[in-house]
Amino acid sequence: MQGYANNPTLPYQGKMFATRLKDPERGSFICFKLGGESSVFRCIAKANDIVEIKDAVVYINGKKQNEPFVWNEYLISTAQLNSILGYIEKNNYKTDIINDSTNTIILSENDLKTYHLNLKKYILMKDTLSALYPAFKQAGYSPDNFGPIKVPEKSFFVLGDNRHEAADSRYIGFVKENDVFATVIN
Repeated sequence: MQGYANNPTLPYQGKMFATRLKDPERGSFICFKLGGESSVFRCIAKANDIVEIKDAVVYINGKKQNEPFVWNEYLISTAQLNSILGYIEKNNYKTDIINDSTNTIILSENDLKTYHLNLKKYILMKDTLSALYPAFKQAGYSPDNFGPIKVPEKSFFVLGDNRHEAADSRYIGFVKENDVFATVIN
């Protein structure tokens, strides 16, 4: 079950079309088997690519990726949160309370521009999540500060568009080419 891992691009319980006739490309969503279940994530990198994440910004082969569609988690004051409460309710943005004056909200860079917000990303630290893929955890990576790592032959590195809600390659490791059964085309 995918849940909210690819919001807003592939909404939870939304419909999509996929084909076996198209090879995965960087940026496309791929369907693959993982432990007997089907999963769908965005293919970020292919074999021999170097993946690095610095403060929740993805770099492929040293080049910063332009991902305005990705939902990241941001720190927001209670006053700012209250000023966009209608948009939060209308769009089902996820928020969490940190303390009386600070919250987190999950938005895209495009949303920040739309609501004229200048917010700081909420960066997960090394010990925040213990569920990282064992080799990545052992290397001292965190979900938001990761790599650089080289994608092995006949493998892909995948990420969800809702970065703090996705159990993607940071948690499951590389996706093997043989496990991919389709590429999303819509």
